[in-house]
Amino acid sequence: MPTHVFTYGSLQLSAVMSAVTGRHFAAVPAQLPGYARYSLRRRRYPGLRPRRNHTTPGVLYRDVDALSLQRLDAFEDAFYRRRRVTVYVGGEHPVLADVYVVEAASYRLLQPRRWELAVFRRRFLKPYLRHCRRGFAAAPRDEAVVSACGG
Repeated sequence: MPTHVFTYGSLQLSAVMSAVTGRHFAAVPAQLPGYARYSLRRRRYPGLRPRRNHTTPGVLYRDVDALSLQRLDAFEDAFYRRRRVTVYVGGEHPVLADVYVVEAASYRLLQPRRWELAVFRRRFLKPYLRHCRRGFAAAPRDEAVVSACGG
């Protein structure tokens, strides 16, 4: 059964999502209350953790199929876990979705500085996409290759 997926980092960009899954999905802006996004130590993409009085903006992809979820699971680093959360579309419509959250044992990787999508797009997107596409084209189910481009 298809699942909605909330993204808050590099996967917000449809080019990254399609490089990872090989598919295009309907997408809408969404908000995830009760979570905060952080930069990750030595990585170009962010991590998410529960945090009271915080809201994280992102993109909700609708009706993501099982094979694409498997590819997303392989794409994300081992310190993430997929969780079911409630996100809000248009500020008021609650939607159940899966999101990748940093596990508590790995909070040491989180840094207090903000992660900015515009900076990622401007400075890192092109080489990141090349690396991800190359990894998935070579071995779409090989976690070692897939995780090299990181979540």
